[in-house]
Amino acid sequence: MLGEAVPAAFGAALYPPGLLFVAFLLVSPQPRRRALIFIAGAVIASLGVGFALVFILQGTGVERGPHRTVPAWVDLALGIVLLGSALYVWFRPPRGPKAAKERRELGLLGLLAIGLLMYSPSPLYLASLHAIAKAHESVLLTILSVLLVAAIYMLVIEIPVIAHAIWPEQTIRVVTAVNTWLGRYGRTIVVIAAGAFGIYLIISASVHLIEGPPPT
Repeated sequence: MLGEAVPAAFGAALYPPGLLFVAFLLVSPQPRRRALIFIAGAVIASLGVGFALVFILQGTGVERGPHRTVPAWVDLALGIVLLGSALYVWFRPPRGPKAAKERRELGLLGLLAIGLLMYSPSPLYLASLHAIAKAHESVLLTILSVLLVAAIYMLVIEIPVIAHAIWPEQTIRVVTAVNTWLGRYGRTIVVIAAGAFGIYLIISASVHLIEGPPPT
């Protein structure tokens, strides 16, 4: 389960816009308060969709046993989405940053909404949740797994806020440097991760569909 879920979550965590927005918040008035509101929106989106998707895929009845699996066509559909996303990200023109003036006008509800929108599940995060759903572990282990992959998914906004509370000036310098690096290589890493998982799911699903269901 986690062997597939965790790498996909780390791939999803490479999200330069999230780091860029947190970096902006940390140099604005009331930095930690505003950053925490933004993170709260991200947490609501990630965990809300995460728990809903996992238990829906499992039929909301994990007590039915570990032998029931998510249909292969779900693997195939998600693999196609991941591969399509990789191609889209690769050929999409780079987006320019929003004006700082517009960002400063955001209130707390606006920051919460941006967190919700920016951390609506990406294809790689969906792949991570899908891996958890396929495992059909106990309810407790499933919940802990969703919490783990959600925490990984939000690493680039969690770490700077925690570090800023301890080393504010050093954190700003490091975040700026990391954001520059992600601006150069983040797209390539995301494309490779999404493409690799997409191809893996497509091949795996195709094999299961060709072989047909196991004999009962």
